[in-house]
Amino acid sequence: MLVVPDRCLNLITCAWLILLLLSLQGCSALKPRANLIKATNIHALTQWQATGKIAIIDEQKKQSANFNWLQDNDKYNTSFSTFLGINVLSIKRDNDGLFIAVDGNSYQDDNPERLVYELTGWWLPVDQLSHWLKADIAPHEGTIIRDELGHIQQFIPHCTATLCTTQYLIKYGAYRPIEQLQLPHSVIIQASGLTQQMLKIKIQQWR
Repeated sequence: MLVVPDRCLNLITCAWLILLLLSLQGCSALKPRANLIKATNIHALTQWQATGKIAIIDEQKKQSANFNWLQDNDKYNTSFSTFLGINVLSIKRDNDGLFIAVDGNSYQDDNPERLVYELTGWWLPVDQLSHWLKADIAPHEGTIIRDELGHIQQFIPHCTATLCTTQYLIKYGAYRPIEQLQLPHSVIIQASGLTQQMLKIKIQQWR
């Protein structure tokens, strides 16, 4: 929020203060974009923002929401809202841990996927999504299929301590050049095991 002092010594001082405050706001707002401009490979993209739409599909129903994901290295803050702008789920990971907010109530759990599922019926691999959304995947993490341009088309994660109860198949598409990178704008995640669910993610903007 821009706050301008009630009193200014003169018009020049007032104008200078306003420009300074706007400049500081601009630097803060453009922080993810600045990292995107500098990143020369996917793994170097550590600060970014993605917005778009997500569909959560299972055998009984299909639900849709808008999403906004803000990543800062290992920390992230993501929110899901209806098309009317009503927030239905917020997830934040910072130095104090992982917090989930639903209907105005905040929760914590060592197993965020399970908690999100209990609260919303959505099976979201939230910690993995910070890498999966931008296709930041190393060969040792699972089976990777690439297209003729080297873009990841399909990824099947190896079984790990956090990925054994549910098996995933991730499909990528609609790669587009964003600054020096090629980033996917379509991600489909199929989950099987404890739950049978599909996530269809359309990323409308990277910054």
